[in-house]
Amino acid sequence: MQFPKGQFEWTRRRRVIFATLAFCAAEIAYLTIWGGDSRLHETIVISAFLLAGSVIGSYVFGAIWDDANARKYMGRGDED
Repeated sequence: MQFPKGQFEWTRRRRVIFATLAFCAAEIAYLTIWGGDSRLHETIVISAFLLAGSVIGSYVFGAIWDDANARKYMGRGDED
C-alpha cells in the first residue's frame, strides 16, 4: 500500500504534539501536587492549559485542512 505524499509527516507531527501535551500535563500535575500557592505557579498552570488547548485545536483543524488539500490534490474534493 502506498501512502499519499505527506502521510509520514503526520507521524512526526503527532510525536511532537503528544510530547507537548505530556509536558503540559506533567507541569500541571507537578505544580498541583508540589507547587506552592503563588501567582507565578498560577500563571504557569494557566499558560500550560492554554498551550495544550492551542495544540489540540491546531491538531484538529490542521488535520482537517490537510485532508481538504489532499482531496483537492487528488481530484476527489468538493470544487467551489
